[in-house]
Amino acid sequence: MFPHKKISLFLLPLLAFLFWPAQSGALPKTTEDLTAINDNLLETSVSYGAIPSLYRPRYDRVMEADLSMDAKDPVFIVMFPDGPRIYPQRIMVWHLVVNEVINDVAYAVTYCPTTGTMVAYDTSMQGLNLILDPEGRLYEGNAVLIDRNSGSLWLQQLGMAFDGPLMGRGLPLVPAYWTTWDAAKRVFPHAPVLGVPTGSRRPYSRDPYGNYLKKGTYYDNDRLVYRVNRLDKRLPRKAPVLGLELQGALVAIDINYVKKKGAVNFFLGPDPLLAVHDRRLDVIRVYNRQIWAKPSLFTYHQGALVDLATRTRWDPATGKALEGNMQGASMTQYFGMYAMWFSWYAVNPETFLIPGPGEVSQQMLDTTPLDQ
Repeated sequence: MFPHKKISLFLLPLLAFLFWPAQSGALPKTTEDLTAINDNLLETSVSYGAIPSLYRPRYDRVMEADLSMDAKDPVFIVMFPDGPRIYPQRIMVWHLVVNEVINDVAYAVTYCPTTGTMVAYDTSMQGLNLILDPEGRLYEGNAVLIDRNSGSLWLQQLGMAFDGPLMGRGLPLVPAYWTTWDAAKRVFPHAPVLGVPTGSRRPYSRDPYGNYLKKGTYYDNDRLVYRVNRLDKRLPRKAPVLGLELQGALVAIDINYVKKKGAVNFFLGPDPLLAVHDRRLDVIRVYNRQIWAKPSLFTYHQGALVDLATRTRWDPATGKALEGNMQGASMTQYFGMYAMWFSWYAVNPETFLIPGPGEVSQQMLDTTPLDQ
């Protein structure tokens, strides 16, 4: 990676910033920022090894997993090079990290229940296949991970090492979605489903933090188990958001807001973006809506995603034009991570928020009647 092997260790973290991979999580700007994370870790009652990560776990078929899953159970879908895999939240909550090796490339599927953060990373590190474990401590409520290879510490939400030999190195994101078992098995009926580890005695039918399907548990009340240094009241603390970083700008998208509207046109800096509800998989997807010379505007009309200029019908699951004057065109999709609002803001206080000032007003969308 580096042109000269005599580069000093002091320069390694700084050079790592220059080689930060595209579409990684938000990154600290200086080594002092990384040191500040290390200086503000919160000790918990959980020691290293108390929560065992999984390595090359076993999988069930969808028809087998369906025997113990309810339709609305939350699951995570990760889009690996060899196809999607499904990870039930009820298993992930007891392990936090699943380490995978696919075609000799390492990946990690990570979940932090205290912050509702789910994100998958490519952990191959240019041939060094990292194996990640929960370390036990927290930063702003978010899980600290440690790799077995070097002993470096990583913040789960950033995907960046903030201490140790790999300090300053970042991990590329892998496309991942948070949805329900009903939607996942319908869209991906042949995907492998993470199975209960053989010999494990953990109570996988019980979530130690409550239940996403019940009101009043940790996942939707206003209570925080661990302190954070900053809060923002624009959304409820535990509102689910999709967080993205694009060309150094950060945005948190209120998932429930987009599901209610169907499609939200907005800007992140100079980039014209579209957040749209893929109703079949029940997830939010984000696209670049700069298709031709100028940005297109989109809305849902009579159950279909259409652009206002040409009335072309688009597939929200792929960003491709299906029918109309722009048939065959496609939009670039961007990927991010899922988190509770309080957690995303605590780690990324300079974030934009949708809904917010970057959103295209409804008045602009109403200037072109669709029924003309």
